[in-house]
Amino acid sequence: MEGKDKDVDISAFGNDLEAFGLYLQLELGRGKNTRLSYVGDMKLFARFLARMGVKGFANVEKRHVAEWIESVSSETKAGTQSRKLSSVRAFSEFMMDEKIWTEDFSKAVARPKLRRPVPEALSISEVDALLNSPQGDGFLAVRDRAMLELMYSSGLRVSELCSLKLSDIDFDEGFIRVRGKGDKTRLVPMGSSAQEAVLKYRDILPQSVKKVKGAELFLTARGRKLSRKTFWFNIKKYARPLGLEDRVKPHILRHSFATHLLQNGANLMAIREMLGHSDLSTTQIYTKLANGTLFSEHALRHPRASMKFSFGSRG
Repeated sequence: MEGKDKDVDISAFGNDLEAFGLYLQLELGRGKNTRLSYVGDMKLFARFLARMGVKGFANVEKRHVAEWIESVSSETKAGTQSRKLSSVRAFSEFMMDEKIWTEDFSKAVARPKLRRPVPEALSISEVDALLNSPQGDGFLAVRDRAMLELMYSSGLRVSELCSLKLSDIDFDEGFIRVRGKGDKTRLVPMGSSAQEAVLKYRDILPQSVKKVKGAELFLTARGRKLSRKTFWFNIKKYARPLGLEDRVKPHILRHSFATHLLQNGANLMAIREMLGHSDLSTTQIYTKLANGTLFSEHALRHPRASMKFSFGSRG
């Protein structure tokens, strides 16, 4: 079936397929081989859709996903089937994030439980070195230091970090209002080290960027929203002299945030809330914490939350 599908025109699906590849790299931090496999699977799905007369991914219905998985399941091995299901799941999350799909179409297919790899994290000393890499008082160094501090302090996703607005930050109370996947909003504590870095960036912003072209907090020198791709390249730039380039992925600071909290005894439920996860997957939930406990867990357990910093009436 795949052989004859190669002659089907899938140009109408091209932009979404390209954007999905970038999402896998910059948002999920997937390796090259995984990206090629997942995008390849979705190209096969696009050919299947084109043969059915579907004009683009925006026109997909839940039944199309179920029918495609059913068609490939009879022709592939169990391992390949699981991989294709993982591809569909990641693609469905991407389409929902982009607001092209309004629901998770991958739920149309019963999926076996797949073992998830444990995300890699940096040591505390490696994190310190990375966060201290942007040197000087220039706009780019101050901005990048603020972004790195904030990602590690609050465990933000790259997309959440790049979409953050100044109005989302409450400096007096020390928390951030984060809009995560599925437009779900959560409150996340912010350590004093990150607060100091963000305030320094905020204070130099007016004289550094003459014309702001968006509401986002983190901007380019031309006043435009900083992209996930640019942030990814910046992380690599700072990681290279430290010998961390091969280990650093877009979400390495988010993973380090969760790992270091856990190592210092933080409650798993509190970490789940701060990360914005929908469930704990294979981790058993022992208790449910109130929102107030999240802040105390963060203040007590996060390595960079212990420094006292007074903001007075600034905001």
